[in-house]
Order: sequence, then C-alpha cells, then structure tokens
Amino acid sequence: MTILVSGLGGQLGHALVDQVPAKTIGLVRRSTGTTRLRRRIESRSREIELVEGDITARDWGLDRAALERLAEKVTCVVNCAGSTDWQGTAESLQVSNVVGAVYGVGFAARLAEISGRPVPYLQTSTAYVAGSAVGVVPETRLGAGGDRTRYEHFKWMGEQAVLRRAAELGVPLLLARLPALLGDSRTGETLYKNSLYLLSERWNDLPLGLLPAMKNARVDCVPRDTAAQVLIVLAEGLATQSLSDVEIVHITNGAQAPALRALVEAARMIDQHAFGKWVRIVAAGRDHVVNVSALGERFGRLSAKWQNTLIGLRYIGLDRSFDRVNLLTALDAIGKSAVAPSISLETAARLTFGLHPARESIVSPKHRSLVRFGA
Repeated sequence: MTILVSGLGGQLGHALVDQVPAKTIGLVRRSTGTTRLRRRIESRSREIELVEGDITARDWGLDRAALERLAEKVTCVVNCAGSTDWQGTAESLQVSNVVGAVYGVGFAARLAEISGRPVPYLQTSTAYVAGSAVGVVPETRLGAGGDRTRYEHFKWMGEQAVLRRAAELGVPLLLARLPALLGDSRTGETLYKNSLYLLSERWNDLPLGLLPAMKNARVDCVPRDTAAQVLIVLAEGLATQSLSDVEIVHITNGAQAPALRALVEAARMIDQHAFGKWVRIVAAGRDHVVNVSALGERFGRLSAKWQNTLIGLRYIGLDRSFDRVNLLTALDAIGKSAVAPSISLETAARLTFGLHPARESIVSPKHRSLVRFGA
C-alpha cells in the first residue's frame, strides 16, 4: 500500500512525517518550506518520496507522465493541505479549502482511470464546520447557516463540494473532521498555539478578568501525533475497502473531552506561576459566547492577534461534544479500536498551556477541586 499525502508541512503533516508507512509519497509546493520539510524527513530517518505539485491546479499540477508513474503505486490519496488562517481572505480560503479539495477528488479519479482500480480519497476538515452548534454534533452532512466564521464557512463549502464531486466521479470518499490540534503527546512539539493558549496570553487584558463560557463548556483538543495515527489507520482502511459504509468521522475525544473549568483548574495546580493572572470563568449563554467571538470579524478594528483570540473563544466556550460513533465503528472494522483519541486531564492541561512535563503526576482525578467539573 502506498499513500500519497498533501500538506506535510503543516501541524498535522509534521506528525504524519513521524508516523507514515515506509511507502509514502508527499505532494509539496516548490518553496523554502520544502527544504525544511526535506531536512525534517532526513532527521527522522524517514523514506518519504516528495513530488512537487500544486493542489490549487487541476490534477494537482502534475503532468501525464507523473500521473502515470503515481498511478502504478498510489492506493489512497490523503489531503491535509489547506488554509487554517482564521483571518484569511475569502479568496485565499476559497482557493485552498474549496478549489484545492475538489481538485483532489479529480486527482484521485485520474489515478483510478489510469490504473484501472479505485483510488479512494481522504479529505481532512475541521469539526468546527458545526459553527455555533451546541449539544451533540453528529458525524453527518451539516446544513447551511449556523453562525459560522469566514474560515468555518469555507471549510463547510469545501465539504459540500467534495461530497458532490466524489459522487459524480464515483471516487470512494472519507471526510475526517479534526478539532484543535495540540503538540506532540510525548514532546509537546508544536507549530501553532491553540485557542486556549492564545486566550491565556491576554488574560491580563480581559475586562475584570472574566472569561465567558457556557456552564458545561468542553475543550476538545487532540495531540497531533494521535490525530496522525488515526488518519493513517483510516487511510489504510480506505485502501483495503474496509470503510464502504462510512462517509464522515470525527477524530475527537467525543463525550470524553475535558471540561473547560477542569482544564483551567488542572493547569493552575500544575504551575500556578505559568501566567501572570488567572481569570474567573463566568457562566454565559450560547448567544453571548458566539457574539463575543464574532466581534473581531464584525467590526474589524482589532488587531489580527486579538481577532484570533476572540474567535478561539467559541472553540472552548460552547457546551457541545462531537459524536464519534462513526469513527469508533470504522476503527473497529479495521481492527484498530485502540488508536481512538483518549487524553487525560493532566496531559491536556500540559499540552494546552505548554507546561513542562513533571516527573510524577500531581493532578489526581479524585482531587476535590476537580470532581465537580468532570473530566
């Protein structure tokens, strides 16, 4: 089995470099980032073949000769490329998250046409296409509306376009929605700071030190190496035609995602001096959290960093969980149920806030201050 993966230079891509099978091909754009990626691959002693292309072009920018060569060995196409810039322009988000994703379906169809066998397509998306939905978010196609941010809207549009195009071309498809990705579960290595960390950097500036969130808000974050492991297993399942009845999965913690209050309390216990000031979480309704998170986009007078900080509020302040019945069913069908995401409260706190690992755990699940919040 040979997987072709795009987006190896991103947060998830860095984790994939460390875990993909020996027979893996990476599609990359010609840039200075490609040189850094090659060095990372070499430093990890990984044998990953890199092919230069462009996801925003038909056939991902590859000529007939390159397509024929790839068609001989590629058994699954995995698209992890796309823009994760919450402040991206409509044009940039459209090109990266819609056009590139649709061209990916066409690319898989071309490989299938040349090889004479099905070449499935695995498209990564975000769990936040749910917009401002609360409660249990299903692993199904979601409708229009939903108070989506610009970034969420174009990710949603990408999903709709990919689903339609795959049906038209007869390409086996799996959409994998991901929540916010944390650093590596073992080393903490990360490319980006998550939503809660961005907020914590500005806690001293929050009015009265108050953080509005729904009473039972949960923070569903997954270490990037865990997400990569699950994605590889799903790609293997697609390639062996083990997932014919599954269309969309959530690579999330589901109902096991830690509560926001518990997460902040755990971080405080681990290192009381990590931040200059700790905020007080105050109960707020869904509309209040959503409206505050939309201030930056609606008025546009805040700095980009402040706008990202406010947008991140909806990813930690809403009372919801992302259903993962389809994910667990798929992993069970492949015989890999054990790789399903499952993060402890302490690990989540350390990775979320960038706290250094301790020699021994100092957060007990039976600690009185945590019991009332759940885990």
